[in-house]
Amino acid sequence: MEGHNTTVGLGFLQILEGVILRVFIAGAGDVGRNLAKMLAKKGNLVVVMDTDEEACKRLSREADVLVMTGDVTKLHVLRQAEVEKSDVAIAVTDRDEVNVLMGILAKELKVPRVIVRVSDERLIDVVEALGIEKAVCPELVTARIIESVVTRSYGLPELLAVGGNFKLMDVVISATSPAAGKTIKEIPLAPHWIILAVYEGDSFIKPSEELTIREGQRIIVLSSVEHADEVLKLFAG
Repeated sequence: MEGHNTTVGLGFLQILEGVILRVFIAGAGDVGRNLAKMLAKKGNLVVVMDTDEEACKRLSREADVLVMTGDVTKLHVLRQAEVEKSDVAIAVTDRDEVNVLMGILAKELKVPRVIVRVSDERLIDVVEALGIEKAVCPELVTARIIESVVTRSYGLPELLAVGGNFKLMDVVISATSPAAGKTIKEIPLAPHWIILAVYEGDSFIKPSEELTIREGQRIIVLSSVEHADEVLKLFAG
C-alpha cells in the first residue's frame, strides 16, 4: 500500500463462530490498541490506522494486526487501505470530527457496519441520521464493550429496528430486581434494551442469552429512551 508505513504481523487466523471478521479501526490510542488486541485474539483480521507513527509502532509490537500510518479522513487513503473490504469499521480516535468523518467515508465505501465514538452530544443526531452505529459517553464505553457489540450474534439488530433515540445506563442489580436470577433471554421488555457488558467486581463478563443476571452485578445497558424508566426499574428494582 504505497505511501504508508505498514507493519504486517498477521499470523494463523482462528475461525470465530465459522466467520472471520475483517475489522478496520481508526485510532491506535488506548481504546483502539486494546480493542485491536482483543479482536485479533478472537481470530479476526484487524487493520488499524493512525497518524501517530509512535502509536502505530507500539501496537505493531504488541498485537498480531496490520498497522498503517495514515489519515483516516482522506477517502483515497481509505481506498488504498481497502477499507471497503471490511465487515466493520470503527473510529475511536480522541477527536469527534475525525471519527464522524471517517464514519461518513466508510459508509460511502459501503462498509456494512460502522461504529464511531463521539463525546459531543450535539453530534448524536448527525451520526444517527447517517445510519452509523455510535459509541457515546467514552467514560463508559470501553474497548471490551465495543468488542462485545462487534462480535455479538443477538439483540442489536432488533433494538436498532425499533428506532428512535437511545440511552446508555450504568445499573447495579438490586435484590429486588425482577431480572435477578433470570437468564438474559428470560428478561421481559426486549427488544427495547440490550445488555452491552456485565461486571462482577472488576471482572468483565461478555453477555449472552444464556447468562444469568445476579444481584450485585453491574451492567451497562443500551435502552430506547422511551422505555428507559421501565428498564431501570427492571434491573435496579
